[in-house]
Amino acid sequence: MEQKIHSELVNRGGFRVAIINTRDDEVRHKGGKAVLLLDDVFEAFVISGLFDDTLNPRDTYILAINRALLFRELSGLGYPTPPDLIIALNPNVVGKVIKGLGRAYLATPAPSLGLDGNVTTWEGGKSVAEHRMYMANPLVRINMIIKAPDRIINAQVIGDECLNCGDLKPWVLKISRDIKCLMCTYVIGTYGNEHLVLGIEPKVELTMDLADKVVNTIVRWYNGEW
Repeated sequence: MEQKIHSELVNRGGFRVAIINTRDDEVRHKGGKAVLLLDDVFEAFVISGLFDDTLNPRDTYILAINRALLFRELSGLGYPTPPDLIIALNPNVVGKVIKGLGRAYLATPAPSLGLDGNVTTWEGGKSVAEHRMYMANPLVRINMIIKAPDRIINAQVIGDECLNCGDLKPWVLKISRDIKCLMCTYVIGTYGNEHLVLGIEPKVELTMDLADKVVNTIVRWYNGEW
């Protein structure tokens, strides 16, 4: 996929493009512009500091690894956010909160950790939190609790394209413009007739049929359209 994107950019002319394979090569301070196609959001955030500009700006990575800041930013932009975000570090506190909420969405600061889920009982919430305490990543020990949504939608934005967005396309694209996330995956919770962004990942699932969309987005970003 990366090679196809590279070839398409070179064939368009005017682009001097190099591929850095982080599995095999080190990454050094380069300056210039970079498109980070890493699966790991944390790796991408750190590496973004080596370049003058990245397709998804550094601020989007910050929002992706701290939902509290994400909700605060979205609220400041006028978007609805979960009314009660609760952070609990102790498993007993997690259990107490869930007992009060009932059906709850138990998340970590970043959806990319892949640990979000619904819990319904004191025992269940406490057990999940205890398990997280023993994991190596310190971020998973931070339990972020909100009311559980009726449904979860995972939508992807690539430039002006919105995949799996349905009727939410204009809304999701507007959010992407406001937070400048040009290739972004959104975790959206449905609460009755209301939709809330519950998390973002500044990346998309790259497949060959999306190559043209990715290339067009890169070219437009490079030319300053966004």
